[in-house]
Amino acid sequence: MKTITFMGNILIFDNVTIMSEKSETTLDKIYTALNSSKQLPSEIIYLVNWDKVDVFVDLKQRGRVTIDGIDEHSLIIKDKENGRYTAMVLIVDENEKVSFKKILDKLHQSKSMNLELYLSIVDKYGDVTYYTLSEIKMSK
Repeated sequence: MKTITFMGNILIFDNVTIMSEKSETTLDKIYTALNSSKQLPSEIIYLVNWDKVDVFVDLKQRGRVTIDGIDEHSLIIKDKENGRYTAMVLIVDENEKVSFKKILDKLHQSKSMNLELYLSIVDKYGDVTYYTLSEIKMSK
């Protein structure tokens, strides 16, 4: 039986991930509204993960092209030059407890998608710190 799941901009078809880009995502709309000092609709204000918005805006200001990740706590970075997806960003609030299992799951997920994994920690002021995560195999 075929299973299809759509999460944000990513379509998962029988455990094969296919990324698609909508014309303008919710994050793009928020970014545009913040830059033009337009008022955001109230349904967006209360339903949005603001840590994700902070990271999205920070990456956009650094010249990165990003799309929604496969869940509410991730983004995907796209290379401007060749159009390939290069990295997944796991978004965590500084006060949030993150299990080691969740980090390992994201690491394996990003590895299966052939992406690097970055951990972004958002503090109470909206400042973002990035860490690179990778797997190290140690021999005896």
